[in-house]
Amino acid sequence: MPRKLSILLINDNSAHVNWGAQASPPSLLRILKDGAPDLDIATLPWDWLRRSYRRLHPPGLRGVTFRADGWPAVRPLLNRISTHQDFYPSVADDFDHFADEWVAGRGGPQAVEFLELAGRADVIVYNGENSIYGNTVEGCHGLSLLWLARTRLGKASCIVNHTAQLDDFRPIMKGMVKLVYPVLDLVAVREPRSLTNLQALGITKAELFPDVVFALDSGDFSRERVEAWRRWHDLGDRAYFCLSASGLPVSMPRGTWDGEVTALVRELKEGGLQAVLVAKDPWCLPLAEVARRTGSLFFGPEHEFHDLWPLFEGASFLVSGHYHYAIFAAMVGCPFVPLTANNHKMQGLCEHLGWHRTTPFDATSLRSCRAEIVDEARRLRHDRPGLSAHLLEKSATLRDEARRLGARVADVAQRAERNAAPVGGVSQ
Repeated sequence: MPRKLSILLINDNSAHVNWGAQASPPSLLRILKDGAPDLDIATLPWDWLRRSYRRLHPPGLRGVTFRADGWPAVRPLLNRISTHQDFYPSVADDFDHFADEWVAGRGGPQAVEFLELAGRADVIVYNGENSIYGNTVEGCHGLSLLWLARTRLGKASCIVNHTAQLDDFRPIMKGMVKLVYPVLDLVAVREPRSLTNLQALGITKAELFPDVVFALDSGDFSRERVEAWRRWHDLGDRAYFCLSASGLPVSMPRGTWDGEVTALVRELKEGGLQAVLVAKDPWCLPLAEVARRTGSLFFGPEHEFHDLWPLFEGASFLVSGHYHYAIFAAMVGCPFVPLTANNHKMQGLCEHLGWHRTTPFDATSLRSCRAEIVDEARRLRHDRPGLSAHLLEKSATLRDEARRLGARVADVAQRAERNAAPVGGVSQ
């Protein structure tokens, strides 16, 4: 009988504020368990990766290390008598130094926990959701841990479910990716634009698996909450559309200024539709004021990610710069108007879905494209049956492809049993 497979999953973002981030871990865990039913999974959460530390320097306390986000009441004083302590590399050239420091017991408060968990695991899996772009703290730290696990501990190591956009204005992460990815056992991106980006960097081993959220089944979740919400707001059988903002800043109401989102909602409602404005992230909550000013409905953060499926299923269309909202919509056949996001993921998703529009409208300049957005929305409403059928068919295909990731990770584990030696590191 095969022995139980042990996985350490890094970047469990189920406690993240974003609905899409919350949906990813349960789906990824399901995929992994489908690939290896006898599976033991330990996790390190998203906020664990983002921790920073300071070290005290007064006599008698010299060398005491504490979390920089702790002790809020006395933090100003602590900051004056302490200095920031680096336990992670800031550039690719320092990855080997910090890997050796961690192994030697000088990696700081997190090193013992990580080395213990990684030591028990057969495979290290990093959930790259929303982290391999813009030099994110969690992404840079996660890459260094993958390097440590593969080159110092000899552990099979994978990065999955990620968008890779590395041509930012401070391309620090690009060097890290070029160092780490070639030694990994699996590099799995979630949309075709990222695959092209990595190939341009000379990384040819990357594979394409659709976003893990596609593997969820909307039928597994109750519709009762949304049906009750519709009854409470007297939405009934009235036609409506949904609109959300973006990870980018958008023009919201400020005092007597209505903002461009308000103007767009008003124009979209001219066809007799009600508007449902959807917001979970803190920077999107001003949509509640847009709803008040436009006589619309607000679908806010008290809801769960799975409430989006029945909401979008009944909508004529969705306007959104949120990548996962567009996935939720596609899975239930709701056509969508894409807005720009904080990286190319929305464009990559449109390409993956074979959507007729692959260039998102600029969320930061709605005035310049408002007329085009309204025209596109009218087209979606008119052609909804055919567009809906296309999205349902494509989503079903992507669901099957996403679920193959579990078997691929299990294959990595099996190969690791035959060859678990460290690779690629330079111990000093």
